[in-house]
Amino acid sequence: MRKLRWTFLAACAALSGCVLGYGRCLLLSPIHATLSGTLDFHTYEVGGAVERVAVLTTDHSQYVYAPAENAQCQIAERFQLVGWGEYPPDLRDGTRVRVSGALAVATSPHQHTHFVLRVRSIDPLPMLGKPAPAH
Repeated sequence: MRKLRWTFLAACAALSGCVLGYGRCLLLSPIHATLSGTLDFHTYEVGGAVERVAVLTTDHSQYVYAPAENAQCQIAERFQLVGWGEYPPDLRDGTRVRVSGALAVATSPHQHTHFVLRVRSIDPLPMLGKPAPAH
């Protein structure tokens, strides 16, 4: 009876998410994810050319399940945004955004974070801790 109880508790813990106390892990493509955070544009030198890429730094740590790399979820806070042609001019460095898309593991020298987010939509968000307007 005791062994059955421990087996049941272990199964419940395994099914509740791969990070105890945090929740579920995000899955790779084709599953879509929505992340919020700060958008920054970074420049990297690749093969003598300079690339300017958009990177989302999330509001809090995310956990991503990439079974080809590891049996456990991996922590990530920065995601390069790919698959978006022209960013709207109101999206500048430091803009808070909500981004929807599919996650993938970076495979190219042109992808500068461990995970990339193939953008489906980007929506601006209000800044955190922004002071209330004066009357």
